[in-house]
Amino acid sequence: MNARDTARPPAAADLWEQWLGIWNGHYDNAARIVADKVTLHLPRYGMPDPAGIPDRERLVAWIDAFRSSYDRVRFRTVLGPFTDDGHLIGRWRFTGDWRSGRPEGATAAPGTTVEQQGVDILRLDAAGRIAEYWLSDDLLDVYVQLGAPLPAHRTAPAE
Repeated sequence: MNARDTARPPAAADLWEQWLGIWNGHYDNAARIVADKVTLHLPRYGMPDPAGIPDRERLVAWIDAFRSSYDRVRFRTVLGPFTDDGHLIGRWRFTGDWRSGRPEGATAAPGTTVEQQGVDILRLDAAGRIAEYWLSDDLLDVYVQLGAPLPAHRTAPAE
């Protein structure tokens, strides 16, 4: 393998697996595949303000905070990945055993297994790194599975 080969962006399937790898706790993947600055687009319910996650380091911290609420975390591909004009798109399934704590007000017993599905859309920069991330997930299903009150929604930013 020469230097030119190592500089090439990973193939779509490999990049997608590395992305899910971050969600599965392989945080070192982020330095390889996520741009230094990243823009997030998150659902309004139960999610932080994406303006507070402007870079790779905070993205990994947010993922770690999510993972800290569960044991036996597993993200796997359900459909895709697909590519379209500089974007990588895939559907995933998450399973994990809830520890307790978040979401507040949950009535389920610690150890309750939950399942969630979603779609990630990743825009790649010229170097083939993730520069923008759209999340569409079934987080409200998690609240129902854990017997938690539905989360407050974040207001839309002023136009």
